[in-house]
Amino acid sequence: MGRGNDAIPTWSGFNYQGKMMLLYVLELINQIEQDKDEKIYSVELEKDEDFCIICDSEYKSFHQVKAYLSKNKWNSYSKAMDKLLQHRAESSNPTAKCYLTVAKEIEDWEDTSNTYNTSIELYKRSNKVVGVCEVRDEINKEIAIYLKNKKYTDKAIEVVYAELCLFLDDIIAKMHRQAFGKRKYIISFSDIIGLVEAAIEKEEVRKEFYLKERVYEYVMENIEKALNNLCEEECATSLENCNKVCAAKCGYEKIMEIIDYSQFCKLLNPSKREDWDNELALVENLPIEKIQSEIYELLYQSDTPEKVTGDNYGLYLQSKHSQAPNQQIIPTFLDLTRGAKKEQALQRIFQNIINNTDIIDILAGNSITVIPGSYSGSLSQAQITSGWKESSPDKVNGYYKDIELISAQELKEKFEKNGGNHD
Repeated sequence: MGRGNDAIPTWSGFNYQGKMMLLYVLELINQIEQDKDEKIYSVELEKDEDFCIICDSEYKSFHQVKAYLSKNKWNSYSKAMDKLLQHRAESSNPTAKCYLTVAKEIEDWEDTSNTYNTSIELYKRSNKVVGVCEVRDEINKEIAIYLKNKKYTDKAIEVVYAELCLFLDDIIAKMHRQAFGKRKYIISFSDIIGLVEAAIEKEEVRKEFYLKERVYEYVMENIEKALNNLCEEECATSLENCNKVCAAKCGYEKIMEIIDYSQFCKLLNPSKREDWDNELALVENLPIEKIQSEIYELLYQSDTPEKVTGDNYGLYLQSKHSQAPNQQIIPTFLDLTRGAKKEQALQRIFQNIINNTDIIDILAGNSITVIPGSYSGSLSQAQITSGWKESSPDKVNGYYKDIELISAQELKEKFEKNGGNHD
């Protein structure tokens, strides 16, 4: 089911959108404190824009946040900017400011061909856009300013940062559980300031924050490092200097929109059913080399950015090579090389997939890639298919829940032979 204009499903207190909202709000709070502004401010996690600032019940600014790495030209954001201007025009204050927030510099923003730059401001800090891995430091700078103005010790910076992220994460989680028409999207600045003041009084940060933040940073760093490795190997350049639009970069951008990385990690490791209670399991099951080889290299060879899609939990590749009902492929790290005896090893792996209730309904109707490996020679697609078909008496069209297992190696060979993932 589509989410329409509702931005909430792609939000979290630990992703780029959420943190950029916190950064802007803290920056504005410090300005309000300096100016001794007594107006009533709030932030709205809006149905149309990523967030809006409201002052005395009137819209003050509209904000679109994009974490794209493959787009560095202003016209790549024209659709988002058109919406910004439209929603401002339809609001209670058609003179409100509009901001576009991006993770990569837009090289031609000041060009005369850009008609948007007179009505939309590109959000920057010290004349630079804020990258995905730079948000935390920028938020902490604003927290430090707040603490200094209030005569507090700067030792509370990490405590405040932790509580803000967890606060937003909790609010978004509640919104996910609420029906669309019943959601309350507004957070008052007074609530945020109250949280900051309460956090300062705490001597220790909640253990939950440290764990989530370490996991988040690890995931973000590995996802970016794996893509950078691919850029260096395939294009002989760094990710930062690569302006090519490709399916691998599109995959990165879709991964950035995922709200539950633990579920994403489970999808990548569909035969693993235990030891997921500790979120640090993501550290063990999201290695850079596999992200590069099993996700980015597959997408890069597909040569079809427009066929890379995603949702709250996963990444998909639409393809004619998928025989599953949805005709889309989910890249995984499913390794069929383990075990000394082929039949027993395959049977155990396949049964684990079937019994993996956390993700089986997401896999249903899709193809999933597998690493064929080798025992006394590489497993062929026919051997994989035959083993999967025999894995359960409860079969639909020969497969459990219409899930097709497809060799990643053979899929890459098909892409290479056909010049990509083209119809």
